[in-house]
Amino acid sequence: MKIAIASTGLGRILRGFESFAESLFQAFRRYAPDTDVMLFQGGGKSGEHRRVISNFHRSDRPARWMGYDKGNLLEKRSFAIALYPLLRKGEFDIVHYNELVMGSGLFHLRRLLGGDFKLLYCNGAPSPPVHYHHRCDYAQVLTGPAFEEAQSFGISRNRLFQIPYGIDAEVFSPESKRARSKIRKQLNIPLDAKVILTVAALKREHKRLDCLIKELDNFNRPIWLVAAGQRTDDTHVLEKMAEKHLPGRWRFVSWPHDKIAGLYGAADIFVLTSLSEAFGLVTVEAMLTGLPVILHNGPVFKWITEGTNGVLIDMAIEGNLRDALERLFSSTENFNSREISAERFSWPTLIPEYVRMYEQVARA
Repeated sequence: MKIAIASTGLGRILRGFESFAESLFQAFRRYAPDTDVMLFQGGGKSGEHRRVISNFHRSDRPARWMGYDKGNLLEKRSFAIALYPLLRKGEFDIVHYNELVMGSGLFHLRRLLGGDFKLLYCNGAPSPPVHYHHRCDYAQVLTGPAFEEAQSFGISRNRLFQIPYGIDAEVFSPESKRARSKIRKQLNIPLDAKVILTVAALKREHKRLDCLIKELDNFNRPIWLVAAGQRTDDTHVLEKMAEKHLPGRWRFVSWPHDKIAGLYGAADIFVLTSLSEAFGLVTVEAMLTGLPVILHNGPVFKWITEGTNGVLIDMAIEGNLRDALERLFSSTENFNSREISAERFSWPTLIPEYVRMYEQVARA
């Protein structure tokens, strides 16, 4: 059984898709070394069981001439075209991927030119079931609500796997707080300051970073904001907004994923202001480090925080987040959700489930 993990943006983009692909690859090397897994990525460097695929990137000049949306399509389709012959030559059994458009490209190449590899789509977007019910062989959905949605659409249980993203609980742990003073010094944040952390693309749409900035304005204590994620076309505008509402008390950083654990350790509370997510990998990372988390009161976030004391509010109502932060700063309750999160989402728990999923797909 030969597995190809394919990630178009890995090595170039700071996002949950890419973090998951890298973490999954490393987890298999560590916990299931006998499984034949190869990682194909769009950037970075090749190495043992890891190969960089030559393809256009959405920020390359040819792609920029086409505009972002068409450039994004060019990136994924060119990756699929370059990957296809390697899958045939390497006789891979399964391709596991997050990028819907890239997988659709492989689907059509296989339909036209042949190939025995199975397409296993991991729905981390989240994409509505209509987008993946016929362009992949199997789908991995990350949460209970996503599984119910796929079934209600009519996708057979035989084509579905409900397995969440996994996280390295040794990297994301309370030990990260040992670097608290070092990270704060690096960011030039006072040691006694109250720090709110969000980890998301630095944008308004979906991640709603503008709403978070406004909620922190006029707080009854000097709050600092640290926002970590991929820069976007919105970022410059958001930086101006942050300086207006939180003068001098904000930091936007785009650090590689292997450095993000230090930011959790340097923060006091984690907030994610998006109203929906396929999973919310960063939420679990925050809970594993022992941070209190504040999320939108939606089905996926309820599922992720089940059994923990994560704070769920209606993020769409102005003032709710400010009130929740006030309550948390005044509370003496222990908000450590690490034990439950590690039991559900750490790799030692989940790798056997991934192996069983691959075996079932390969046998079909």
